[in-house]
Amino acid sequence: MKRLAIIGGGVSGVTLARLVQDAFEVTIFERENSVLQKLLRTGNGRANIYNRNMEPHFYNDAAFLKDHAPLIVKTLDKLFNDFNIVTFTDAEGRVYPYSRSAKALRALLLKNLKVDVRVDTNVNEIIHDKNGYKVNGEKFDAVALTMGSSAGLLKYPLDNNNAALISGLNLETTELVATIKTIKVKENLKRIENEKVTARLTLLENGNPIASDVGEILFKKDGLSGIVSFILSSYLEWAVLKNPDWHYCLVMDLMPEYSKKEVVKRLKNEDDLDIVFSPNLVAFLKGRKEPLLERVKALPFTPKPKNNPANTSALHGGICLAQLTQNFEVKKMENLYALGEVINIDGICGGYNLAFAFYSAKVVSEHLLRKL
Repeated sequence: MKRLAIIGGGVSGVTLARLVQDAFEVTIFERENSVLQKLLRTGNGRANIYNRNMEPHFYNDAAFLKDHAPLIVKTLDKLFNDFNIVTFTDAEGRVYPYSRSAKALRALLLKNLKVDVRVDTNVNEIIHDKNGYKVNGEKFDAVALTMGSSAGLLKYPLDNNNAALISGLNLETTELVATIKTIKVKENLKRIENEKVTARLTLLENGNPIASDVGEILFKKDGLSGIVSFILSSYLEWAVLKNPDWHYCLVMDLMPEYSKKEVVKRLKNEDDLDIVFSPNLVAFLKGRKEPLLERVKALPFTPKPKNNPANTSALHGGICLAQLTQNFEVKKMENLYALGEVINIDGICGGYNLAFAFYSAKVVSEHLLRKL
């Protein structure tokens, strides 16, 4: 058997190992004391594994995903069926293991794993020569880079201590920025900290809307949290990286079910705010200087991008896609693959990042098996 080294024991690494373990002698190198640790935190512990509403623009690089996106749902349906893992789809199209338990999913993914897993093992060097690769001095025929990001792991820097290893392979990377997180804002929200609303949040770029969603928003003392903010945080960071000097603004519609005309009929003056909103939110709104209708239907906030709060769930950036084939093989180094979080692909909140981790592992597995 040919030997495959997988650097990183996250979702993409373990999935790839499962898919090729009968054809390759596989070794997983994991720096932590166990594999699939981050999986346990996904979907608030329920593991939102993918989403049936799949479009390329839900990812940072729609052009690269154009050919892949139409295949992802069908591929993952078959993958989980082959793994004998029953799934459940909610009303929004989010797919979970039927148990709604990330812990149970982890156990199922590991149940039939038959490879050499080396935990507490850091890979310091990968050397490429005409005979293949040496990982920490040990010979392998192929290598898959599946290192996870440092999202939510504040004990590591943004590069997750992988920069030296990646640069040692002469691979270029893009800037790393935290996404799927609380959106920090310039306004002081201490008065309404921990208040929750169901609202529409819209991101404006130079006055033009580029993303919008409705759902629960949780006010932090210095930012906007909750599912809607998590989704828009990705669009914000992607936009700022492309156009850093442009003006960005968030506007919140606190009564998305009502038109402006209906709001005017119901709220004739500030005192009428009491019949709609909580006391803390009323006090906050009365302290704002915008016209009453704007405070209710288009309340503005000024975002502060490029920060890394504790609830960060993903990172934008990584190995440049121009160096990879559509099979995620490095163009200039045969049998070297980069997939999952380590490359410059990230999706919005809602199962898109886990979807890509599973899907890219399937693509690489098929390419490796075709080479045998």
